[in-house]
Amino acid sequence: MTIDPASSKLAIEHKHSAPLLCCAYDRRGRFLFAGARDRSLLLVEIESNQSSTLAGHESWVNQLAAAGDGVLSADFAGQVIAWDCTGTQPTPKWNIPAHPSTILGLSVAADGSTFATGDREGCVRIWQASDGKQLHELPRAEYPVYGVAFHPDGRRLITADRQPQKPRIKVWDFKAGKELLAIEVAELSGYRRVEDFEWGGIRGLALSPDGQQIIACGRAGYDGQACALVYGTDDGKLQRKLSLALKGGFYYSAKFHPQGFLMTAGGDIAKGEVRFWNTQQDQSVADLPTPGPCMGVDIHPQGQAFAVALALGKGSSADSGAVHIYDWTS
Repeated sequence: MTIDPASSKLAIEHKHSAPLLCCAYDRRGRFLFAGARDRSLLLVEIESNQSSTLAGHESWVNQLAAAGDGVLSADFAGQVIAWDCTGTQPTPKWNIPAHPSTILGLSVAADGSTFATGDREGCVRIWQASDGKQLHELPRAEYPVYGVAFHPDGRRLITADRQPQKPRIKVWDFKAGKELLAIEVAELSGYRRVEDFEWGGIRGLALSPDGQQIIACGRAGYDGQACALVYGTDDGKLQRKLSLALKGGFYYSAKFHPQGFLMTAGGDIAKGEVRFWNTQQDQSVADLPTPGPCMGVDIHPQGQAFAVALALGKGSSADSGAVHIYDWTS
């Protein structure tokens, strides 16, 4: 089935009492998880369309990723929980105190055997997915690591940090702990010298399915438009700048559809969007307005639906959330 991004239709909404920060399907597409700003996970059982909550985290849940027969969740306290999705309801398989500070990046290798985490203190660690055993740790960055992504070759790991004025993407041989490439992403900096603070930086990181393109999400400058920059993985050269009408907001996450188009999700106060791009032509092929910023997006494994995690509220601080599931099949 050929997907037309412009045909996206809202099929299901599940509301939550706290803003939602991320979302992910398990690899069989039976469950949708959404991480909340109240220490819980909102769970949607796809076939029955029933929702419930899962407990176990000690702080806000801001990272999710499918891994093997389950899903990994990570929080602001540095904890990672592995959820087993083989039964009628997800159950905790193991949990580890992975970091002493907020986990800001989480990625699972293509074969599902390992995962990586990055934290607010600049620490990046690689773990065994079956039991949470630590395998490697990269040389510590000086600044918060806001994204990690495994290359499909199984050898390289991409990281993104929030260095003031010059946020950086780095490509690593993670087993050797060797830095292979560094890319300065100054265009996404929102540094204000008067406050000596970086308001911008790279807010999300994604990799194309073939591993040839790196997507860095954020905002162009201090008060510019939401922006996603496309770099070549091998040479670090800027290939595309994807940015349109979302002024003052950020793109927080990006996801490639198996059909090849890119989805970016983001927003500003009380508004948001999912936008669809042809990354070969700097072309937006469709957009989908949302009632609040989209903090995360994920595509169902069958490729015919997608979900977004929303932070809702009229003021500058969101006070509730929702997951919206959209359908491409009708």
